[in-house]
Amino acid sequence: MLRAKHIRNAVDGNGTLLMGDVYNVGVNDLLGSDSQRYWEVSTIQKYSLGARFITGDGRVFKYAKAGGTLIPDTGCGSYDVQHIAFSAIAAVAAIGVKTISITAGATCGAAADGVIAKNELVGGYVVFFTASAATCQRRLILSNTAVAAGGGTLIITIDDPIHIALTTSDHAECMASPYHNVQNGADISKPIVGVPVCVATVGQYCWIQTWGPCWVAPQATVGASGHNQVVFRHDGSLDDHDYSEVYATYAQHAGFVLSSAAAGAQAAPFIMLQISI
Repeated sequence: MLRAKHIRNAVDGNGTLLMGDVYNVGVNDLLGSDSQRYWEVSTIQKYSLGARFITGDGRVFKYAKAGGTLIPDTGCGSYDVQHIAFSAIAAVAAIGVKTISITAGATCGAAADGVIAKNELVGGYVVFFTASAATCQRRLILSNTAVAAGGGTLIITIDDPIHIALTTSDHAECMASPYHNVQNGADISKPIVGVPVCVATVGQYCWIQTWGPCWVAPQATVGASGHNQVVFRHDGSLDDHDYSEVYATYAQHAGFVLSSAAAGAQAAPFIMLQISI
């Protein structure tokens, strides 16, 4: 039997979880008896948010934290808003540094109250805008300091050094990991980031499927109307990608019908999920 292969280590020398865990296992293999298998939930974080788990048949799962009760019938959305809007750089940063200070305003944070918890942005992204030139720099966030209510100075550590120096005339914007707060809901403005494998409750960690053969609760015409492309509805269920229907035309792509009933009726149907690899 094949063993799980840990492709990339994402724990630093102090044991801190960082982004980048990638596991590749055979169809019948597990991550190990002391690890969190992809149909299990945990109150303890075992991997970095967004850690990628790939099965031998090509299915892809991402590690996520539930912000509400998750059910495995529909897609779950990323419910965090952008934590840092256009905010000033708080201190000069020279080329080659990986630690940047940002002025977080009173309306920053997930609740728009200035509060950002320590390492809440890990696995998210930052973009730096330089005032003197029409250019930007994009990086992955590895850590962040805490900011109390009302805002303050936020210090982030990024995965690679900046290649353009920053001054206090420059600005930054930050988002947390899209897997930091996933929920099933009915908000069409929230992007679907995966399909839960099992039921999870608030604060639990779980795997959500993002690619490969899958089943998601369908509308009645899915698999029966001749439209093989499917999109997510506001509630995370599937609908036909019908160009003549305004709602479906602008909806998020989910994948395509992989297997339906012989008579052309809806049946399951199984789909090829195509959110992220």
